[in-house]
Amino acid sequence: MLQSFVRLILFFAVLQQAWSVDYLQQQQQQQQSASTSLQATEPGVEHTPAANATPATATATATEAEREENLRTIAQLPGLEKLAVPNGAYLKPFLVPRPVGSEEHRQVQDYIRRTFTALGWHVEEDRFDDRTPLGVKTFNNIIVTKFPEATRQLVLSAHYDSLYFPPPNEKRFIGATDSSVPCAMLVDIATSLNSRLDRLRGTGRGLQIIFFDGEEAFVKWGPTDSTYGSRHLAKVWSAGSSRAASSANGAAPPRSRIESIEMLVLLDLLGVKDTILRDLQTTTTAQFKRISQLERRAAADAASDDDYYFRPYGEFGFRSGIQDDHVPFVQRGVPVLHLIPPVFPEVWHQFTDNASALDEATIRHLTIVMRVFVADYLGLAQF
Repeated sequence: MLQSFVRLILFFAVLQQAWSVDYLQQQQQQQQSASTSLQATEPGVEHTPAANATPATATATATEAEREENLRTIAQLPGLEKLAVPNGAYLKPFLVPRPVGSEEHRQVQDYIRRTFTALGWHVEEDRFDDRTPLGVKTFNNIIVTKFPEATRQLVLSAHYDSLYFPPPNEKRFIGATDSSVPCAMLVDIATSLNSRLDRLRGTGRGLQIIFFDGEEAFVKWGPTDSTYGSRHLAKVWSAGSSRAASSANGAAPPRSRIESIEMLVLLDLLGVKDTILRDLQTTTTAQFKRISQLERRAAADAASDDDYYFRPYGEFGFRSGIQDDHVPFVQRGVPVLHLIPPVFPEVWHQFTDNASALDEATIRHLTIVMRVFVADYLGLAQF
């Protein structure tokens, strides 16, 4: 994996050669089709073209060589050292037991607020009470947005709560992969790209991050004992939604918060060595392929599949029935890119899901790929 990480860095030094003419033409064709009408791709799910196409960007003026140089710069931006295991500044605040209602749970909320307030982002809280098998609990989704006035948002997300264990084990479960690492990755992406995101001001496009609360079940996973935060937020944001009956006019302003979401990217169960990520949602296949192509070109001389993590659906024939925070949004027609290993880590919901389970090279590798993907998707390399 270390060799793969080195390849990833070297990749951005030769990015111009890596991007083939055919691929660039394909992306241009997809951009031209971004304003086409919604098309159903799964029963009950409406497909938003922007999720499977390269979104239009604001006044793209960079030459191809300049764009490639910008991507190299983004990949090499400082901050990756803050993902160091276990004491990196972005990771350490999340490497604590944080079941809903605990003191550590509140401390993590405070860290998210402070971090994004310092970055100059808009911080919004969706606090609510809900019944659980253990009585009424208070939950708090935290939504941070670079430009809250934007009507087209790329949304990145992860849950920040950890699995509840009753006494005397309430302090034993960390959930390093589930989801300390995903949350820390989101902090890195926002911080490293923050100044570049200023270029989207006034374009109607933006980056939003949701830290979901209450993903974990308290007793037994089920439709009413899990995903408390995402179920609540999707319902609240759907008020007045016309997504299910949207017209072909893609330029029409959203009638609800949920309609402002171009694509929801959900990270979960990340950080162990040899992670394998698959294309799990048909509405975002093109976007998964974009990530995969970035990574694969980094490992072009790889001897085996072990040198890269993003593997398209066609190689394995796998589609996901994984239940996670994305489901309430999929049910409402939001295109979702679900980045979770379909084969869960061996430490899943075990007390061993702590810092000792994490592989630092893997975390850096995934973070670099996500940095570049977000920058590419939002057109930040075009300036």
